[in-house]
Amino acid sequence: MALRSESDVEESKVIVSSLSPRPEGFFSNMKSIPKGVFAVSFFGLFLGMSTTMVYSQFAMFMKTVLHANEQTIAMIDGTVEYIAFACRIFSGVLSDYLSDRKSILLAGCLLTLFARPILSIASSSFMVIVVQAIERLGNGFQATPRDSLIADLSPMENRGKSYGLSRSLKTTGSLSGTLVAMLIMYFSCDNYRIVFLCSAIPVAMALLCVLKIKTPKGDIVDGKTQTKSTRFENPLQVKYLKTLDKSFWCVLMLAFIFELSHFSEILFPVYASQYLSKTWTGSESMCISIGQVLMSFPIGFLADKFGKIKLIKVCMACMILANISLVFWHSILGVYLGAFLWGGQMTAIQGLFLSLISERVDIHVRGTAIGVYYVAIGTSYFISSTIAGGIWSAHGGQYAYVYSLCIACFSLAIFRFLLPKKYNDRNSEMC
Repeated sequence: MALRSESDVEESKVIVSSLSPRPEGFFSNMKSIPKGVFAVSFFGLFLGMSTTMVYSQFAMFMKTVLHANEQTIAMIDGTVEYIAFACRIFSGVLSDYLSDRKSILLAGCLLTLFARPILSIASSSFMVIVVQAIERLGNGFQATPRDSLIADLSPMENRGKSYGLSRSLKTTGSLSGTLVAMLIMYFSCDNYRIVFLCSAIPVAMALLCVLKIKTPKGDIVDGKTQTKSTRFENPLQVKYLKTLDKSFWCVLMLAFIFELSHFSEILFPVYASQYLSKTWTGSESMCISIGQVLMSFPIGFLADKFGKIKLIKVCMACMILANISLVFWHSILGVYLGAFLWGGQMTAIQGLFLSLISERVDIHVRGTAIGVYYVAIGTSYFISSTIAGGIWSAHGGQYAYVYSLCIACFSLAIFRFLLPKKYNDRNSEMC
């Protein structure tokens, strides 16, 4: 038997040490995350809380107060979501051009803060469309610069846990927003307008978080700041676009294909209704959110230690297990487990893809690249939801999850071809 080298022994000690449940190790790793990342993450938490406070009650407000039909409600939601979706590339390019992501976050936050009180006095569907378009414009405007700023603030070796923290806190905000809205509805005797008015408070708190952020002068690599050039430089120059090379498109293609396995989570309560009463079908959506909160940061933490590529594989495996549980475990426990794994890996893998992309491209074009990523997965999500919805209507929910299972397995099968084994996600060489 061949003797193990000293380096192998040391590596094993590091892995065993990292897996041991030591509280001081956890807190020391939390301290390694820059303060600016915490500020951006709490910005996402408060903004997510405000958004969920509105959207958890929005459909019923439109139906019972403004007497809109389901088609009008769906049309309004689809229109404003498209506005938010379309803004992401523009805001990414603009943040690269200005070399100032903080100002764009402030602008997006102020638009949302302006829209919230007006929504509370809306008296027609047209007014709601205008107000919600302004709100989603602000929301879409801040998404790409927010994720780009996390990469700007974080050293490369800490980006996995930084994105994981951001995603966990954002989902915590969404979960809290639902509960806060329910409490306000209870104590206000179902007054939707008070909920919408109160939703401005978390936006104001998010604004304070943005003001606390100190924008870095450049990118942080190996503990050193690489100074970025002056403002108002066109990020679409050939010298910067060259970094959107084969490695970038490999990551983007894998993200696009895997995102085809996700479809609208709004269908989960429908699937749970065969095991639960109508009162409790929403509990499955809660499982999705709990999975997002509990899995995102640990997976990001492990990705920084063992490599993002390995943890992307873990997330894909979790998606496969989620669908197996949903398809073959015919009980509410199977539904809960599937929902938990589905939600947890979905948020975690998006953070890992964002981290990889931020490492692949030049800082001058980082916002642009992240905007392209959002457009790609948004398109993939729309395609998947359309396909899964058609399968669900024709054959039932179980076959929609079989479709998702097949796509997840396919993504894992082609993983090696798009991200070969020789790829080291800590350096700049790939493919």
